[in-house]
Amino acid sequence: MNKINIGKNITKFRRSRGITQDELANYIGVSKSSVSKWENNITYPDIVLLPQLATLFNISLDELMGYEPQLTKEDIQKIYYKFAHDFTEKDPNEVLKECEEYIKKYYSCFEFLKQMVVLYLNHNMLFKNKDEILEKARKLCIRIKEDSNNPQLIKEIVSLEALLLIMENKPTEVLEILGEDISTFSQDAELIGMSFQLLGNIEKSNEITQICMYQHLIGLIGNIVQLITLSKDNLEIVEESFKKAYKICELFNLDELHPNVTVNLYLSTAQVYAMHNQNERALDLIERYTKVCIKNIYDFQLRGDEYFDKIDNWLENLDLGVNPPRSQKLIKQSVIGTIKDNPVFESLKNDYRFKSCVLALESN
Repeated sequence: MNKINIGKNITKFRRSRGITQDELANYIGVSKSSVSKWENNITYPDIVLLPQLATLFNISLDELMGYEPQLTKEDIQKIYYKFAHDFTEKDPNEVLKECEEYIKKYYSCFEFLKQMVVLYLNHNMLFKNKDEILEKARKLCIRIKEDSNNPQLIKEIVSLEALLLIMENKPTEVLEILGEDISTFSQDAELIGMSFQLLGNIEKSNEITQICMYQHLIGLIGNIVQLITLSKDNLEIVEESFKKAYKICELFNLDELHPNVTVNLYLSTAQVYAMHNQNERALDLIERYTKVCIKNIYDFQLRGDEYFDKIDNWLENLDLGVNPPRSQKLIKQSVIGTIKDNPVFESLKNDYRFKSCVLALESN
């Protein structure tokens, strides 16, 4: 991150234009000693002199002051992980204050503000007043929508805003933002892939095709999980949905390729079985959930495999790279609590299989 260093920049720009300290002092109307003090960071120029200095050097005020209001992707990543770690190791309220200081400092860096929205969404459960944190995230979303000129960023932030409104139990506002009708699924990515194919760039076309397949695959399992939840009163639909989803997960090795989506499948179906007193079937899935979590979730990184062998570069360029958005400690707490503290599984808590799963999750 760049810091303000006006003295060093005055020296740099003065010398690059062949201007002496005397000449600069005469032009600005100050003493040579004043210029010397500026360049040695003993004092700063009066604020009314800054436009005159910038004009002389033919640069912007930001360049003169060495201030860049934008952060690099690497900067954003470092800041995010610092705060994600601090939230689980320090007083969350103190960390929140520091977050807000950074937001004020980089209020025009919209990519950074977006990641702060993600940070708040991922850690709101640490606060007694979760709605207050979600509202802070909502205000950042509105700021980005109103002032950013990046269409893709705005599209992403609209989805994040809808998610936080769901978390605040405000479905009507979600529908106001997204509308009530579903438009035809966009095929822009597929068309880009076809264009590279026509240009003879088969390698790039292959990569884009794999990325599309990967995203559709993860989205399909996610949709089936939602259907299972919606159909909780109809075991026939739940069983058929799970059977289809499980076969897809096996076929594409999703337990390792993207365990987040498969553990949601096992958990959601286990909850339905427990609600219908199908305890053995529920325990089978809780054991599956436990196995996948221990093997993959605690040290999960998005990655391809032998089949999806062209997607790693794309995954590495996603926001925050390939690492999980929350600290390992918080992930573990969530994984254990989802089973141990789930009221749906109350009737299973004395079963040795259930106890074994909780113990395995806690000891790994």
